[in-house]
Amino acid sequence: MGEAGGGRRAGTLTTVDRPSPPPDDIGPALLAAGSGGGPGLAAGGELTARLERWAADARVDEAARSRSRERWLRRQAEDERTLAGVLADLLEARAVVTVATVAPDVSFAGEVRAVGADFVALGAAVRPAGEVIVALAAVASVASRAGTPEVLGDRRGLGTMRLAEVVAALAAARDEVRLVTRDGGTLAGTVASVGQDVVVVRTGGARPATTYVPVHALVAVAVDG
Repeated sequence: MGEAGGGRRAGTLTTVDRPSPPPDDIGPALLAAGSGGGPGLAAGGELTARLERWAADARVDEAARSRSRERWLRRQAEDERTLAGVLADLLEARAVVTVATVAPDVSFAGEVRAVGADFVALGAAVRPAGEVIVALAAVASVASRAGTPEVLGDRRGLGTMRLAEVVAALAAARDEVRLVTRDGGTLAGTVASVGQDVVVVRTGGARPATTYVPVHALVAVAVDG
């Protein structure tokens, strides 16, 4: 057959001036299909160069989409962050934290030992040894030590035990405790009983007394080791 029509022969891939924008995923597919050196790929390397560019562009686009998905997923997790979830992550990391409370000049430092529905338990970082249970409603801030990685805190389905149940268990065990209230006051004694919204504490000494503390007024319950 002659060379009419601008010298272009049927069956070749030399018509490089025809527009051919690739979709996002065509680069790797075509590059793989043409890797065996099929007909037309030796036409000055033009088509091969295009395929390589498309493949590179596709990889860049996929990397950008991947980063975008990661940012979106992290943003979504941060939007679902809760204080209890943060403390649960710190518990898993065995992190030592300082918990400041709403009570004037009252804070506690220690390793996160347990997280309930409305409290966090800390193991004392310094003497005297023991544990302290802090009401989440009374937490002003939680500070981790320098170098502790940031946690997401988006967990769900955490502990269901409540602070009042813990205090009731201490009453059954007749353990000596120290109660800290929202006004910064401290009350040492034995928990006699726990009502629906009140804790009954028996204090010792020469003149034993009974004190009634509203549950909502509790900031922390400390148990010495």
